[in-house]
Amino acid sequence: MQRALSLAWHYVRLAVMNELQYRLNFFIQLLESAIALVTALVVLALVYSHTDNLGGWNRYELQALLGVYTVLMAVIRVSMQPNIDRLIGDIHQGNFDFVLTKPMDAQWQVSIREVRVWQLIDVVAGLLIVGDAVWRLGNQISLWQAGLFGVTLLLGIAILYAVWMLIGCIAFWAIRIDNVFELFDNVASAGRLPVTIYPGWMRIILTYIVPMAFAVTVPAQVITARIDATTVLIQAGVALGFLVLLRVVWRWSLTQYSGASA
Repeated sequence: MQRALSLAWHYVRLAVMNELQYRLNFFIQLLESAIALVTALVVLALVYSHTDNLGGWNRYELQALLGVYTVLMAVIRVSMQPNIDRLIGDIHQGNFDFVLTKPMDAQWQVSIREVRVWQLIDVVAGLLIVGDAVWRLGNQISLWQAGLFGVTLLLGIAILYAVWMLIGCIAFWAIRIDNVFELFDNVASAGRLPVTIYPGWMRIILTYIVPMAFAVTVPAQVITARIDATTVLIQAGVALGFLVLLRVVWRWSLTQYSGASA
């Protein structure tokens, strides 16, 4: 475990050193994040200028949901997306051989090699959106509630990680999987709104196939005091189930890789 964490920290250090060579990227990312943040909040204000309730959520509860969605999508762009892109390239070019020959678990290696440091700006922005929403709701957040929010947020990250890696495993069989990721992004974008506003068939997709309900909605419900402990336990079960499924599929996928020399 110590070696695994040491390797992860090594990759983070390399990413920071690399990004600091191009500091203009920080200001570009800051501008992009500010534009996206302002646009999302303006749209939210426009929606609630015509209604006080959307699927059982008031304006600031939905703002908290938007903040959680922003954090999770930023985490995808920080590490999950660049690592999956590199994994796909390595598989198709035969460079995945070098991963398999290293004395470290292959899944762990391909999950931590790439880090987009400046994307962390969106993580901070999302947390600020959540904090502002909680403040405007006037809720008194206990230490227990804040800790539970952190746990459910990590569980949401685990769920999305498993889903992204499962899609990435398709590269062991198919050359072009860009369309699959585009489809996932389009469906996942629905997670910025409460699942309760969608028809039944869409709720099933967002709960069990692309589990944005568990990844995004549960942390937002925790921080806005809209949830019970049972739902959190279900989220933990879903996260564990997807991670176990990923491990099984990953190990099976490795048996399908023939290598560059085959």
